[in-house]
Amino acid sequence: MELKEARENAGMSMQELGKAVGVSAAAICRYEQGKRIPKTQIAKRLAETLGLVWYELIDTKKAG
Repeated sequence: MELKEARENAGMSMQELGKAVGVSAAAICRYEQGKRIPKTQIAKRLAETLGLVWYELIDTKKAG
């Protein structure tokens, strides 16, 4: 599942999600656009906040 889709399904804004996991809304935007890949700890916090398993947020097609 893509981060944007998961965030929208949770009814959260980028700012709300960023605050919940300790990063900026701009960082969330870059993660959603694929410009940055969150570190494992951030990915785990994102997944926990969104009710997912952290590796569900990793796009294996992009990551190789």
